[in-house]
Amino acid sequence: MIRPSDNAKIDENAITSSEARLRALVAASSDVIYSMSADWSEMRELDGRGILSDTDKPITDWMSKYIPEQERGRVQAAIDEAISLKKVFQVEHRVFRADASWGWTLSRAIPIFNEHGAITEWFGTAADITERKRAEQELRDAKEQSEHQKRVYETITGSTPDLIYVFDLDYRFTYANSALLTMWGKTWETAIGRNLLENGYEPWHAEMHEREIDEIKLTKQPIRGEVSFPHAILGKRVYDYILIPVLDEYGQVEAVAGTTRDVTERKQWEESLAQSSEQLQAMNEELAATNEEQAASNEELAATIEELAMVNQQLQTAHHKIEGAEESLRMAIDAGRLGTFYIGSSDQLFVTSARLKEFFGFLPKEEVSSEAALNQIHPDYRQEVFDMVKSAFARRSRLDIECPIIGHHDGKTRWVRAIGEMQHRDGNDYFTGVLHEITEKKQDEIRKNDFIGMVSHELKTPLTSMKGYIQVLLMKLRQQDDGFVIGALEKANAQVAKMTNMINGFLNVSRLESGKIHIDLKEFDLALLIKEAEEESLATITSHTVVFEPVETTLVNADRDKIGQVIHNLISNAVKYSPPGSTINVACISDLNKANVHVKDQGMGIKPDDLSKIFDRYYRVEGNQTSSVSGFGIGLYLCSEIIDRHHGKIWAESEVDKGSTFSFSLPLSQV
Repeated sequence: MIRPSDNAKIDENAITSSEARLRALVAASSDVIYSMSADWSEMRELDGRGILSDTDKPITDWMSKYIPEQERGRVQAAIDEAISLKKVFQVEHRVFRADASWGWTLSRAIPIFNEHGAITEWFGTAADITERKRAEQELRDAKEQSEHQKRVYETITGSTPDLIYVFDLDYRFTYANSALLTMWGKTWETAIGRNLLENGYEPWHAEMHEREIDEIKLTKQPIRGEVSFPHAILGKRVYDYILIPVLDEYGQVEAVAGTTRDVTERKQWEESLAQSSEQLQAMNEELAATNEEQAASNEELAATIEELAMVNQQLQTAHHKIEGAEESLRMAIDAGRLGTFYIGSSDQLFVTSARLKEFFGFLPKEEVSSEAALNQIHPDYRQEVFDMVKSAFARRSRLDIECPIIGHHDGKTRWVRAIGEMQHRDGNDYFTGVLHEITEKKQDEIRKNDFIGMVSHELKTPLTSMKGYIQVLLMKLRQQDDGFVIGALEKANAQVAKMTNMINGFLNVSRLESGKIHIDLKEFDLALLIKEAEEESLATITSHTVVFEPVETTLVNADRDKIGQVIHNLISNAVKYSPPGSTINVACISDLNKANVHVKDQGMGIKPDDLSKIFDRYYRVEGNQTSSVSGFGIGLYLCSEIIDRHHGKIWAESEVDKGSTFSFSLPLSQV
């Protein structure tokens, strides 16, 4: 049987053992140990562990002694809540340390209760978390610098239509500009960090680029090539690309940067010219020189991209030198002879680079306003540029325009291409872009157009004489009733007419590209113009039935002759590409603010792949059914350009083997 005195000894031993364990736990901890009175007004014991000053006597000014003033309200609120709810006190806050510096601590205290459930004191610990808090702040600063670097790089590369990207050595994309993300139909989050296959490249295409990256790692030399690749919006396109090694400070390849340019139109143009007759061979040689200039421009742009890639690598490895890296980026832009500009949407602030001032003939230190820059644009192009910039601001659309500039001081005429678009960041809208000098390219185009115009005029003279002789012979032979010779002369007359139409088409293209086609805007009734087209069709078209729907009075402000050419061209095309005896319907329907003209045939139709390119210059639909139809693919291109210069719209709808409908719209006159 256990005596009461034995129980007392057992309780005393248990208490002694618990106290020993507690002292051992406290001694083993690196945390600050303290105790507080029940209402936290008095700190009774403090083992500062070298972090805070030790306290062996009760103190009442512990709050002002250890806690900065800006933290006291938050700490007191946590104390009040812990006392009220009788729960554990826990809060992170700044604290004055023993060496008079301040740091961060995680303070935690538990309440001690008596037998009645009342709090008698608080026992707590405080852990030094200064290094962790500093690390968190440094991480936030690094992330902010990284985002800033990305915004700087996007400001430069986002204004170019070329595709710019960077691979790591495991073939993953670490950067892609907005043009490339648009081509993929992806966002930054869904594309960056993924490889070629994951971004939609076909296996053969991905393997080809991976082999090229391996070769660049081995040789440290750039690689250039050409490849077809599906665009998310435009369909299959042809691209010229160059891959460049990015070297670290030890000369080792640490990434591969690339730039890709869409050369689909250039390839189509080359293929069309290759099929032209021997009479246009001289023009092909002139165009080949233009292509060489474009290739040189690609090389120059590739060198600029290489500089940009090097600057990007410097930004990624030296966030603490971000301002110096930005200066290096500006130097890279200057090395590429690109001028940059910024226009504020609300304040119209106009900021330009020194290179842009040079293009406009100003001195580097001169202040240049947007009005002063506009005044240096050639008078023939000034209003057009103003209207396009104004439209880009209003519609928040992309700007891409070519125009000549007359230097302010030197009087030198330079051709430039300006590319820009609206940006939105930090709640502000602004327009930013780049300028690139294209004087040599435009001079080549002018020489080409002059050549085409000269050849066209020279060819028209003998054709006109030939047509006159044929018509005279036809008049005389019809009296002799020689059916064979009459038929042959009629076919010759038709061929001369076709050749004349083709020459006129080339001449119009030359005038269009050189800006010599004048649009004479006057108000007229579109219904009367369509009535004239109906009378002409009834007199000249005997192989098809052309049905004109009734048209009410429709007033438009346009060039009557040019719109008549468009209507005539669309009806002629319908006759060419639909079987004899079929019906062609012509209608004009107006809505609230525009007139819509439709020409519908029952012909062979157009495949979807061809439909998207049908209005491109020199584009012709290829196939067995079209091989016998003459032409160089410039009629619909001219129609498109004429309608575009009237601020209208032209389009086509088609179903294979059932027919096509070609339509255009014009703004109605504002009464």
